[in-house]
Formats: sequence, C-alpha cells, structure tokens
Amino acid sequence: MAIPTLESNGLLPTGVHECSLDEISSQFTWNDHRTGLFSSFRLFMDSELKPHFPYPIFFDGSFVTDKELPDDTDVVLDLSNAPDDRKWQALIFMQTHQERIMQMYRVHFWINLPGNNDFAAFFQYVGVKTASAKGLDPQHLKGILKVA
Repeated sequence: MAIPTLESNGLLPTGVHECSLDEISSQFTWNDHRTGLFSSFRLFMDSELKPHFPYPIFFDGSFVTDKELPDDTDVVLDLSNAPDDRKWQALIFMQTHQERIMQMYRVHFWINLPGNNDFAAFFQYVGVKTASAKGLDPQHLKGILKVA
C-alpha cells in the first residue's frame, strides 16, 4: 500500500497508513540530512529492535512531514498483540535504553499499549510545536505510518 501524498500543510492525511520501510525511504529521504537520519533509524531497527521485538511499528514525527531538516525520527513499537511477558520486557528495554537510543541513533522510541498508553492515537495529533509552525490547532489530526 503506497504512502499518500502530503497535504498542502505538509502533513500526511489523517489516519494510519500501512507501508514498508522501503516506501518510507523512497518518499522521505530527499536530502543528505534525511538520508542520514533514516540510515540511523534502520541501524536501530536492524540491530536492536527487530531481533528482540519483531512487532509492528508506527513511524511518525517531523520526518514524515515536509520539514527540510527534522531533528530525529519517532518510532512506536506496537505491542497490542504481544504476550504480557514481551510487553514487560519491551517496557524495561525502553526505560533502560531510551536516552542511549536517542543519542546513538537520533530515534525517539516509545511503546504502544492501547488501553494504557495509546501512542498510536496520541501521535495522530499535530501537537503544540507543529501546530505553531504550521498555524494549526494542536488538536488537528494528521496521519502516521505503520510498518508490519
């Protein structure tokens, strides 16, 4: 399934859009800065996340907008269908390594546990920083990407 074209405000259309990592790379690595960020994200995925937590992710943040020089990438590990022991292991991993992951890979890493902390829903709001930059209400909805 293809990633939709950004709207005139530079954001993805509202909703969760399923895609592949190759599609994200193809659509959002249009300069050297973005290519470097995405390479760091892929290294994080390949070396630290997928070998231990092979669950879907939500990919979000200014990287999936028209921002020329995003600061980082935002990744939410979706544990909706994971067994409880894997959820606890992932939460401990996030709490223990979140700062290191940001410093080493420039990845904001979160865990999605619907009913407790549904980051997939939370990240569909533009938030204060993006709203201010784009002249939108912070409650304005935008799209995010899901990679299975």
